Amino acid sequence: MCHAPPSPSPAPPPSNDSCKLQLWILSRAIASSSTVQSSTIWLRYAWVTAQLNDVTNLDYVKVNAEAGKNVTIPCPGVTEHSLVDSLVWKTASTTIAQFANRIPLLHSPRIQLLSDNFGLQFSPALASDTTEYICLVNDRHIPEAIVDLLVQDVPDPPERPLLISFTSRSVNLSWAHSQHPRNAPVTHFVIETREGEDGIWDQVARIYTRTNATSYQVTGLTPFTVYSFRLLAVNKLGVSPPSKESYYIVTLREAPTGKPIPTTAHNTSSTSVYISWKPPSPDTILGEFLGYRITYRPRDRSPNDTKEIYIRDNTVESHEIQNLQTYTQYKVTVQVFNPEGLGPETTILVMTDEGAGNGNELEDKDVVEDEDEDVNTIATVAVVA
Repeated sequence: MCHAPPSPSPAPPPSNDSCKLQLWILSRAIASSSTVQSSTIWLRYAWVTAQLNDVTNLDYVKVNAEAGKNVTIPCPGVTEHSLVDSLVWKTASTTIAQFANRIPLLHSPRIQLLSDNFGLQFSPALASDTTEYICLVNDRHIPEAIVDLLVQDVPDPPERPLLISFTSRSVNLSWAHSQHPRNAPVTHFVIETREGEDGIWDQVARIYTRTNATSYQVTGLTPFTVYSFRLLAVNKLGVSPPSKESYYIVTLREAPTGKPIPTTAHNTSSTSVYISWKPPSPDTILGEFLGYRITYRPRDRSPNDTKEIYIRDNTVESHEIQNLQTYTQYKVTVQVFNPEGLGPETTILVMTDEGAGNGNELEDKDVVEDEDEDVNTIATVAVVA
């Protein structure tokens, strides 16, 4: 009976090499066996070890390229003077190109086999071309070297941004972004903002983050406004496609900043006055527009004598105040309000009639500013009986 030759106990293999670990376990099993089967296993082990040593001792030829540009990888050991009858370019899973009977066969129209040195040309290179290539010449099973091609591209788009928290004028965003090893490192991100559900993305200025951190606080927003956001990643090669847009968000309300614009103010009798106005710009309401608040009192009286009227209809643009004192100048204010509170006051000064005049005969004078009143807008109406 033929036995496997004796073998000394091999040293334990490196823990980080799983392939050698399996071979080491196999050799230990062979050393403890003396059967014909073990001889067969021993021969297989020796062959696998030889193949493994051949591959692990190969040199690497590293080639770096940018996506979208042409790149050629060499066939190691082949020059323009080499005699080549057959040749195969392969990756671990695919035959890329073949040359036999002086005819090249190619896997992709984007790839060419150069006739002088049998290099492999990618026109253009894509990020998906990144892998290890071997060139087998004249039916050889082991290449001269392994060509390691790295095609770097712009980053992949970030994940959809998440809205972590928000106020009336700011939003905290967070997102995930996986850095693919084939791509150059991300240096920073671009945040695009869309205002309104049907707004356009370039209406609001882009935000450029200073680092590649995956969170950011967007400030300078308008209260009670619909926003959405999307992201782009940037590296030295360019900008990624945009991410999916975030879900819509409505910033919180604030008290209004706009005030009504007075248009008319005159008396209608000795005990009543009429005022009218135009609403402020909608972008100053900063919440649901609920209506108007009107206050009035004789100008020479204490603020404690002020009375108020709430008009809970934002379409109303005029009002007649009744049951006033005869021939008295009144200080009237008009404000808009929303659920967060009142806006600034518009102040109007108007005087009731002496008592005998007809309100329809009164003439409205131009609205002018009264510097004696400490308010932003004063409307003073001179009444002609």
